[in-house]
Amino acid sequence: METKQHHAVLFPFMAKGHIIPLLHFAHLLLRRRIHVTIVTTPATRSFVADHLAGHPSSDVVTIPFPQLGILPPGVESSDKLPSMSLFPRFAMSTKLMQPDFERALGTLHGTRPVDFLVSDGFLGWTLESANKFGIPRLVFYGMSCYASCICKALGFR
Repeated sequence: METKQHHAVLFPFMAKGHIIPLLHFAHLLLRRRIHVTIVTTPATRSFVADHLAGHPSSDVVTIPFPQLGILPPGVESSDKLPSMSLFPRFAMSTKLMQPDFERALGTLHGTRPVDFLVSDGFLGWTLESANKFGIPRLVFYGMSCYASCICKALGFR
């Protein structure tokens, strides 16, 4: 009797310090024979794909990062910001990715049903997207438990 292979969609925030821990998590899922699809932007696609190379049970889906003139052209990850003063604009711009994310999620869910979504804590809007498709969503914080507790104690969400 063949068992169904579970399918997880992972969506990291576009910063190496957020992508790398989620890639480590992806490898843990892959070792447990869970198919993993990672959603990313064109500028970070090769970085993600290189870390998943050799895993036939993984996919990378690319969605565009909004280019609305509020950030310099081509900025799709926090390491490309010319100044950290632009970080709030960058973080808020991710909300504009929601329609493209939902199209990608709908396509994925239609071809290989998604069992759960794991998205970065900075991408809170993904809960609404997951709910539209009836997909359970988990939040991933790549930082340590101590750092998470301090943030919570200080009232950061």
